Amino acid sequence: MEFYFVILFIHITSALVLFMAMAIEWVGISKLQLAVKREQIDEWVKFILPLKYIFMSVGTFLLFTGAYMVSAKWNWSAWIIVAMLMWVFLFLHIILVTGKRIEKLSKLINSNSQMSDTELHGYIGTLSLMNLLQSEIAVGLGQIFIMTIKPDLVGSVCVIIVAIILGIAPLLLKQKD
Repeated sequence: MEFYFVILFIHITSALVLFMAMAIEWVGISKLQLAVKREQIDEWVKFILPLKYIFMSVGTFLLFTGAYMVSAKWNWSAWIIVAMLMWVFLFLHIILVTGKRIEKLSKLINSNSQMSDTELHGYIGTLSLMNLLQSEIAVGLGQIFIMTIKPDLVGSVCVIIVAIILGIAPLLLKQKD
């Protein structure tokens, strides 16, 4: 068996784990938005927080296995460059935007904050966690689409633009109401 196929297996498995972690995060954020008491909010924040380690591990595996596959079998074509840049953007977004908002919420809960349960629940709504997650999932699916059809530069950029628009569409439609 060629080493390349072992790396390809790790790459595909990492992508599957990424989307499983996003699904788990979806459940956690959905429950977090329904939580009304501080204890419930704390419980769901503690459920979501460890996912950052999965995201960091998976992100590392995806980037390194992707780089290996490019050096071993592919060349640096436009779709690969766009895909790698978007994976880096996606993981930085997951860790530095969504992850930081969850960490901030955790610190707020565990501090001696004078926020009432109602104010804390209202604050969760201002974080737009579900909208962030929807946009991350859309960009991730755009990445998989790019890696499947391998378009040229214009096609790759168009796919990412459509993915971003689809990811933020629920937010835009929500604001219209």
